[in-house]
Amino acid sequence: MFDFKFDWCKEMECGVPAIDDQHQILFHIGREMEQLIMHGCQNATTKELLDIVCELREYTSYHFYTEEDLMLKYNYPETDQHKQSHAVFRASIIDIDLPRLGKHPEEMVPQIKDHLQDFLFNHVMVEDQALGRYLVSSMKE
Repeated sequence: MFDFKFDWCKEMECGVPAIDDQHQILFHIGREMEQLIMHGCQNATTKELLDIVCELREYTSYHFYTEEDLMLKYNYPETDQHKQSHAVFRASIIDIDLPRLGKHPEEMVPQIKDHLQDFLFNHVMVEDQALGRYLVSSMKE
């Protein structure tokens, strides 16, 4: 897997400010996980771990709702495929084993971070770029 830090750069923008702003929040959540990992998850409280997972779950749902609403509003032709990608990721973060996370954060946090990283790299850099191009073009009409 290509490894990158959760640092936002201009090349990741899809051209739709609402989506780009929300992606930056998801990158911030990834940076929070990176910080925990850099410190070996030592001294991470159960509350901190739960807060990160809850933030990831809640913000992802909010972000996906925003994207899906725009897709419907502008009749995006790849809506079904894009929504399926969202559904798979949403299910995977809902399925995070919270008791195991509390007991083995040094094992679980890197797995969650890697999963988020894989999703963001593939989704933001490919699927959302295509969505952004479509929306920017549609919004001009």
